[in-house]
Amino acid sequence: MSRPIIAIAMGDPAGIGPELIVKVLGDVTLFERCRPFITGDLRIMQDAAALGSTLRFRPIADLAAARFQPETLDVLNPPGFDLGAPLPPAVHPKLGEAAARYLALAYELAMASRVDGVLMAPMNKESFRAAGYDYFDELQFLGALTGSDEPFILGAAGPVWAIAVTEHIPFKDIVSQLSVDRVRRCIAHLHGLLRKLGYAAPRIACAALNPHAGEGGLFGSEEIDIIAPAIEETRRSDIDVSGPVPADIVFKRALDGDFDGVVCMYHDQMNIARKLQSRVDIATLWMGLPVIGATTAHGTAFDIAGKGIADPGSLRAALDYVIKLS
Repeated sequence: MSRPIIAIAMGDPAGIGPELIVKVLGDVTLFERCRPFITGDLRIMQDAAALGSTLRFRPIADLAAARFQPETLDVLNPPGFDLGAPLPPAVHPKLGEAAARYLALAYELAMASRVDGVLMAPMNKESFRAAGYDYFDELQFLGALTGSDEPFILGAAGPVWAIAVTEHIPFKDIVSQLSVDRVRRCIAHLHGLLRKLGYAAPRIACAALNPHAGEGGLFGSEEIDIIAPAIEETRRSDIDVSGPVPADIVFKRALDGDFDGVVCMYHDQMNIARKLQSRVDIATLWMGLPVIGATTAHGTAFDIAGKGIADPGSLRAALDYVIKLS
């Protein structure tokens, strides 16, 4: 089997990302499954390895020079970009620009068909915005960069997969962003991913928006006007989808084995449930882009950066899914 080429974007240089990359790529067996390299800063990666790893790094000016060796990792810096002097672990425009540049380089290579998948260590959205990137998040940024019409996020939470119809928007805007077609497309996206992961007949639940699934319209009509019609339309395509299921029980039922995946209406409805699961198994996937991308289900953790204690479980899980799906 051909080993996919995976670009690993370093994320925020002052966060825990470089340390996580070192820990994950210290597993030499990964190189039997993929050919990874890093888009990032050589000095930062060397400093991260100094926390307790024997890994070495070599700079490359072009991906064609990569050797993909397990003990000496290739590091490709964005052409013309200089990170400059190290910065403390805090919000800073330069750190946001660096993380964006590393990610952009990975997807520019993907658009040129030179990369099969992308993994990103955590970036800080506040630094990203402070650097002048007028996007809610990195997915919206990547959609614009690659010309992708509808990129979307899928999340792994142990044995249950989830997708959110709306993501990084103010809570007050959620209802205005819901539509029958948008819910229907999310059900179809989740069904397609589960099939790729080996589920022969995925069972999907569609979470309600309002308490008690709206209680017949007493607590809101979105279940009647939007979610239920989307479910009915999707069932005509022979997709096994149930709901609207009250949000306070839907993940319990999924973890009990009733469902393989859950369609949620908004970010926290999905992510509170995900993050209550074992962090080792949690990852965030970007779909609808030129190649699959993934990142952790946590942030830059400035408070523990540089201490060598960050848990690499989420980044390891994210890389595993990128390898499988690329």
